[in-house]
Amino acid sequence: MERIVHLDFKGAPLKYLYLEKVFRCIKDWGGTGVLIEWEDTFPFSFDLVDFGSAKNCGGDDLYSLQQIQDIIQCAKANGLQVIQLIQTIAHLEYILKHPLCEHLRESPRSPAVLCPTKQESLNLVLKLVQQVLDVQPDAKYIHIGADEVWHTAVCSDCQHKASTHKYKVASLFLDHIREVILYIKQCRPDVTILMWDDMLRPMSVETLQAYNLRDLVQPVIWNYSTMEHFQIDKPLWDKYDKIFTNFWAGSAFKGANGSSQMLSPVGRYVSNQEAWRREISRKPNGITYNGVILTGWSRYDHYATLCELFPVSLPSLHSCLRVWSRLDCADNETFSEVLPEEQWPGIEVARCIHSFVMLRERCYSLLHGDLVATWLNPWQIKTAYTSPVQVESVANASQTLLTDLKGLYTETKKHLDQITGRRSTEEWIASFFDTILKNIEELHRVASIRRQIGASVKPI
Repeated sequence: MERIVHLDFKGAPLKYLYLEKVFRCIKDWGGTGVLIEWEDTFPFSFDLVDFGSAKNCGGDDLYSLQQIQDIIQCAKANGLQVIQLIQTIAHLEYILKHPLCEHLRESPRSPAVLCPTKQESLNLVLKLVQQVLDVQPDAKYIHIGADEVWHTAVCSDCQHKASTHKYKVASLFLDHIREVILYIKQCRPDVTILMWDDMLRPMSVETLQAYNLRDLVQPVIWNYSTMEHFQIDKPLWDKYDKIFTNFWAGSAFKGANGSSQMLSPVGRYVSNQEAWRREISRKPNGITYNGVILTGWSRYDHYATLCELFPVSLPSLHSCLRVWSRLDCADNETFSEVLPEEQWPGIEVARCIHSFVMLRERCYSLLHGDLVATWLNPWQIKTAYTSPVQVESVANASQTLLTDLKGLYTETKKHLDQITGRRSTEEWIASFFDTILKNIEELHRVASIRRQIGASVKPI
């Protein structure tokens, strides 16, 4: 069975030299392929040139057409199947944010979802798909996304179709997706098409059967919950048994633990893999399980902040792949939060981020702890009513934290620069370092002033 590792390049895309090491690890740890989500790191051309890396839309100077081809070839050289993911209706912020495509939004205030009733929308998607297919002539699979269509039947044309079509609102999604699928089948008859399943879940058997999806697409049923919260209701399995012959599992090894989390707790993600292994044993006999896609989200959407950078998540990926490699799904194995240094590309970044998490907690303990609350709180600062001997402790503690923060700031930036682009490095530093650094600097500034002043007589 396939064990595919998702690389989400809409956040902190990985430089080629680092990816070479990652591909070797994935193969050594039992992975059979990679699912690459390019988004605006793909060098779209011709009338799509404004949307991708050809004009450095993402800001990371990644990737050129040659780099794309080198990445695909490097993965293949390591014995990995390459599946490209191109979103085709939702999660299209990187396209619809541009004024050129504003009129194609389903909801005017949101660039997330494409209006499916406009012919221009379909034409745009088919061009995106064609250019992605062109860089991989021997592609065996393609993934068309199609998840989380948050806005539907908003525009007047879509409302009219939803109210008059036999299959109502579902027809908006299914007609569009079917056109995309048929186009791919026409261009590449032998390519297997995958899509996320969440938009299909509420649809009736009658509706899905009418669109004859069985021979056209294979759903990836995604669920990122831990064992105790994992559930796929039997009616959903019964429905899919009537509609599909093949399915894939969608688990997570990172990026599913909170939209701004920095660490990837191994136990949390291993539990998700184990829950999926248990679930697969309960599936209907009529559906063939083809493999698992271990997702590794870098952002929750195009505008979300970075979460769980790839080097931090490698112990989780290693352990999650081991769950799928072992023969007995009931085998309880001990997993580690760390890897040997020689098996951990980017370990320097991981160390920096782990250090930052601990240092940030020390900063929070000072900023929100008893020392500041008791002897240098906002009222005491406002009324200049302080004791220098007590404020001295705040000044010293904040100075120590400042020294540690500035040293780690420099070290983290240096190592991030080695694995990802300029924009992603600056974004991570600004998103996580800058606020806490500013708060500690301000605390130290105030404490340094007050410790030079004698004990106050009374509040001013």
